[in-house]
Amino acid sequence: MAKKILLVDDDPGVHLITVPILSKAGYDVISAKNGEQALHLALNERPNLILMDVIMPGIKGRDLCKKIKAYDVLKDIAVVFLTAKDSQDDIEAEMQAGAVTHLTKPVNPKELLQAIGRIIGSPGAEAQEPGK
Repeated sequence: MAKKILLVDDDPGVHLITVPILSKAGYDVISAKNGEQALHLALNERPNLILMDVIMPGIKGRDLCKKIKAYDVLKDIAVVFLTAKDSQDDIEAEMQAGAVTHLTKPVNPKELLQAIGRIIGSPGAEAQEPGK
């Protein structure tokens, strides 16, 4: 079973660029355009990783991350911020909200896939036999 990633961003261009990169790499990608939709999808789909922006309408990214971490069933899901906000204060605030890492937009596809691979592994990795 492919590893599932929830992409949360209000910019359709981010979805147009990022979804094909992740899908081609073998991840199952679901998308949300805002925090409310993302929380609903996270509760119903239980993704392995959530990739989200900071600035969104409604629930902002950091607040969404805190909400996700408050649910027992969601608290272990890795959250990665993908945002143009890249000051040290922003990155520290993201980590304090519960993120595992920060990637700056526009992200290099190779860097994106390497970061995700380090966090949740490659797609289908759990299906491999030990020692293979």
